[in-house]
Amino acid sequence: MRLDASSRSVAAILICFAVLTGCSGEPERPTLEEATRQLVNDGDALLSMVKADLTGLTEERANQDRTTSCTPGEIQRYFMAKGNFTDLASQDPVSRIGLLKGKLQALGYREVVDELDVWEDKLGVVVTHHAEANLTFVLVGRVSEAPNLVIVGKTECYPRAG
Repeated sequence: MRLDASSRSVAAILICFAVLTGCSGEPERPTLEEATRQLVNDGDALLSMVKADLTGLTEERANQDRTTSCTPGEIQRYFMAKGNFTDLASQDPVSRIGLLKGKLQALGYREVVDELDVWEDKLGVVVTHHAEANLTFVLVGRVSEAPNLVIVGKTECYPRAG
């Protein structure tokens, strides 16, 4: 069977497309630097929604390697922010993490765990995951103890460079 010129062109285009996009269909894993950059950007987006209402804010902006839950020879990066709402009467921490969850969902995160899994009236917990970047954010809002708001984001584990 002979292919005419247009069939050969289409076949060549399809082969090039398959080579360029990869055959697995899975997105390419971001580098640690790319994942860290997205982690900080997404964390900053969350903080911008609450920063003006917090006192005693402490932050870690994914600027150091950690081996917390990684196997030996691997590292990961964390974005952490903790603070207290200035007026708990008008700024319910549990409700506020619901707003933060909405922001993460708009950024492409999918909810993995929510406060209904915890079943605690004065505590709200949300865990979200971004599949492409393989980033996870944990949001904790609590009324009864400080800090009232905890935001923890982390990359997956990466091989230690060097």
